[in-house]
Amino acid sequence: MGVQERKVREKGQRRVDILDSARQAFIKHGLEQTSMDRIAQEAELAKGTLYLYFRNRDELLMALIADDFERLISMIEQVAKSSDSPERKLLACVGTFYDFSQENEFFYKIMTQLNVHTLFQDEGTSEPVCHFRDVNKRMMSLMASVVQEGVDQGVFHITQPVEFVVVQMMVSLKGAMVILRNNMIPPDWVNVDIQYLLHNIACLFIRGLESTKKVDSCEFLFGDPSRPIPSA
Repeated sequence: MGVQERKVREKGQRRVDILDSARQAFIKHGLEQTSMDRIAQEAELAKGTLYLYFRNRDELLMALIADDFERLISMIEQVAKSSDSPERKLLACVGTFYDFSQENEFFYKIMTQLNVHTLFQDEGTSEPVCHFRDVNKRMMSLMASVVQEGVDQGVFHITQPVEFVVVQMMVSLKGAMVILRNNMIPPDWVNVDIQYLLHNIACLFIRGLESTKKVDSCEFLFGDPSRPIPSA
């Protein structure tokens, strides 16, 4: 192995070590309380060395999110490639998402606590931001391919763009996770397990996709967020 190749390899390993240390720091101290100083201490590096790899805390955080999404995408790709029906695939995607979040405390915190859009404001087109946008787009495209498969087979019946259907499903699932994590359901009303709740939300969504009945009293809106909601 040549000197240059060894340096590249060592730099890549150092980046991996920094991300591992940063992940532990975010879990230990919380998303808001974890600074670059704390990450440098956790990684046992000089703060200046840390800045050679990441310009700021948000850029480092974005790199962590993208890495997690890469791993999750690999798992969901296997679901999408399976011979299961589109309905089963959607349920399996939700189950995979749940299992991954339960096994990855950092990812679960990101999904339920962080406003990811705030990370884009000052980062421009940095490599971590571009990487995150790419993996996020790939994740949504995977889900869209499953829904489209159902449409092509005549199983799902939609009147909206496939991408918009996927966004609505993801918003519903993430909203459920946020509500339960923050105990926003009245304690004397219902005691629900998040795994069951996510599964049931997905089932309700799939039933809606399967339905051919037109609901005359309800008009779906999409495409223009400034469009006024019609009166009942």
